[in-house]
Amino acid sequence: MHAVCKTLFLALLIGLVLFVLAFGTPVLSMFTSAKVLEWAGCSSAGFDNPAIRCGYGGGGVVSERFGPLSYWFTTLLAPYFLVKHFWDVLLGWLVLIALFGGLATANGKGKPAARRAGAWPDTRPES
Repeated sequence: MHAVCKTLFLALLIGLVLFVLAFGTPVLSMFTSAKVLEWAGCSSAGFDNPAIRCGYGGGGVVSERFGPLSYWFTTLLAPYFLVKHFWDVLLGWLVLIALFGGLATANGKGKPAARRAGAWPDTRPES
């Protein structure tokens, strides 16, 4: 169980970092969010088409979250729009990272995992 929690912790952490880099970086977010909208079947906004239109019913939620990140004039505000539209996803992601991180550092009895051999000894006085 320890190895599974550690693997999930690392996968969630790497996934969060990649998500924030892809959609929170000012110029990169414009291209990645436009690609997500394209995958969802939505047409991206432009000068001749000021609104994002989705061809079928499933694109509404996708266009609400990724739409503001795909506009060229909001590209410098990508970190703000990432937090504004994805705060619930980011918060849930952080809770899962904390949960699996805590489970990965504790062994079956709820105590912290044993220190590895060759580590510096604990020289703190006992109280």
